[in-house]
Amino acid sequence: MLPRVRTRHALPWVLQPFPWTLWLVLLWFSTAASLPVHGQRADSASPQMSLDAAVRAVQQPLASPSAPAEDSEEEPNPAAAVEPAWVTTWDSQGNLRKRIKVESDFALGDRARLGLLFGQGFVYSTLVKSSVNTQGIRDVGVTGLWHPNGMVKFEGMFGVSQVGATVDTSEQPVQSAAIPITKVVAHITPGGIAKVDLGFNRSIYDLSPQLVANRVVKNEFVVRPEIALSSGWRVRALAEMGPMTSPGKSNARYNSEFTVGRKLGKQSELYSTFNILHYAKASDLGYYSPDLVENMEGGWSTDVDRKALSLSLDFGLGAGHARGHGDSFGPWGVSGHAEAFVTWTVRPGREVRASYEYYYDQSNPAVESSVPTPWHMSVLTLSFRWAGLP
Repeated sequence: MLPRVRTRHALPWVLQPFPWTLWLVLLWFSTAASLPVHGQRADSASPQMSLDAAVRAVQQPLASPSAPAEDSEEEPNPAAAVEPAWVTTWDSQGNLRKRIKVESDFALGDRARLGLLFGQGFVYSTLVKSSVNTQGIRDVGVTGLWHPNGMVKFEGMFGVSQVGATVDTSEQPVQSAAIPITKVVAHITPGGIAKVDLGFNRSIYDLSPQLVANRVVKNEFVVRPEIALSSGWRVRALAEMGPMTSPGKSNARYNSEFTVGRKLGKQSELYSTFNILHYAKASDLGYYSPDLVENMEGGWSTDVDRKALSLSLDFGLGAGHARGHGDSFGPWGVSGHAEAFVTWTVRPGREVRASYEYYYDQSNPAVESSVPTPWHMSVLTLSFRWAGLP
């Protein structure tokens, strides 16, 4: 959410607990379903928000910051469009991340688009005073979309992230670099009850200035299937695998999520998610790299549409525990998230989008810390889309 680098806990070991994992998911959902809750948005990208999912939400520097919306496939293909976006994240370890992105694309016929993008970002540390406490990243790239029929859609981005000369955490000089980045995905809808996304992502892991200074790059193959069952039930899964790389170093990573959802009403859903995260070995590059993390969350979210305004809300609460390499599992800790997405359609082809997201986890921080304290992160996004309709 499959071959990996073989270690003491290679892939067969990870897959071994799946049967009891599935039972835990079903048990957790049956407990959550008894709560008097009534709603979640029913799109295919309904959040499965473990802490690792929070990292995905902000780590991709060129992904559209707007809330998921399946309706976009039904909109006309505008002749040209431009979308500036501002994204700010901050966490409990004093890491502050600011990014601005401008993307512009135009139609190639009725079923394809081609575009250019530019991004500029800065990552600060407000607590650690050192020569690596501020890092800058500049992104340029080409985007494309091809929708040959109603069953298949391809999206892609190919570009470069440029980072300046600095020193790493060992105070050794690091030369400036141009790092290739990409994000490609195929959306396949073979029928009315099944969907699958297949993709590959490569980007700088820029949640802290230390990670940028160490030139940490996240590579991952992604598989995201979904099956709609009878009576409003849905089963979703996510598998991510690939290396975390830095000059002269590599670490295999595996992440999976399994979600059971029950649709309530037209645009709401109650769901439960079980998450597994595994790294092949410990890392000293600045990201948290446990041997295994297990997390369970139950959640609720909903969509509210009122003429020109639409609001999406999502809330989840659960618990998780982690095990370091060569260690035993630590205590269970609370995890949770809260999200709000707002879209204001000023007029056809003109949209203002804003969102706020908050993530909390006591056992699975995204960034390595010398002090074992609960980790939380906030994400604030604002964007405007202008499209010239044909």
